[in-house]
Amino acid sequence: CIGCHTCPVTCKNVWTSREGMEYAWFNNVETKPGIGYPKEWENQETWKGGWVRNKDGSINPKIGGKFRVLANIFSNPDLPSIDDYYEPFDFDYQHLHNAPLGNHQPVARPRSVISGKRMEKIEWGPNWE
Repeated sequence: CIGCHTCPVTCKNVWTSREGMEYAWFNNVETKPGIGYPKEWENQETWKGGWVRNKDGSINPKIGGKFRVLANIFSNPDLPSIDDYYEPFDFDYQHLHNAPLGNHQPVARPRSVISGKRMEKIEWGPNWE
């Protein structure tokens, strides 16, 4: 693996190309060392992953008991948000085809997949560590 993301891009295009699946995170390939994504996803304190051993030797999920899990089933505060991943984006490739002739080469500007608006600056992406 050289971290090129050819394999997840191909799989995502095959399996999630229909309308409404733009949000799907599919086949995350990570190279290590690095923080991965969502950012710090292996940090068990942040995401409340793993287990806690009790004095009697039994174990409980670090996220809490059944009632806490049920209380947060629709709004879990320990789940990553979009900022912990990155804002999904694509490029305005149509501009490359439709740009008028000129002295400068046309540029495919990034566009947010969420809002559809042009992004001035891409803040984060996979394998940007």
